[in-house]
Amino acid sequence: MTSLTAFLWLVGCDAVLSQSRTVCVTGYNEHERGIHEYWLDDENKAGCHGNPPGRDVDQVFGGGGGFVCGCNVEPGKQVSLFWEFVQTPEDFDAKVPPEQRTVQVTIPQPESPSSRYLRVYFMEDGSTPLQWVDDMSAPELIPRKRESRV
Repeated sequence: MTSLTAFLWLVGCDAVLSQSRTVCVTGYNEHERGIHEYWLDDENKAGCHGNPPGRDVDQVFGGGGGFVCGCNVEPGKQVSLFWEFVQTPEDFDAKVPPEQRTVQVTIPQPESPSSRYLRVYFMEDGSTPLQWVDDMSAPELIPRKRESRV
């Protein structure tokens, strides 16, 4: 194989890895407060959204049970991740604006060619890791240890 052929083959492989994929997304919420809604790459109308509940005291994460399928993502692409926390009834009645956050995240490379699930994590420390999995029974990310946990 010539060096030009090898180069073109490698470029072709990279293009295949970074092509847009249609996947199912689900949210994992480490906060005790629920997330009213989140949107991953809404500016491009990717269709990635959800609303994971807050975690119970004895849980690591809230959410993770509901999927939104038909979400289009492109591995390696940087996109915005927007979320809005659930308001208390008192804040809603007082017309206090909901707490909203937006960060830039990079869509990671899939775990394998058959990866079709993308997990979106909302960690208490403010980080928002994304995790591809082939099977939803795959282990969840392990959060940092909290002093308040027993």
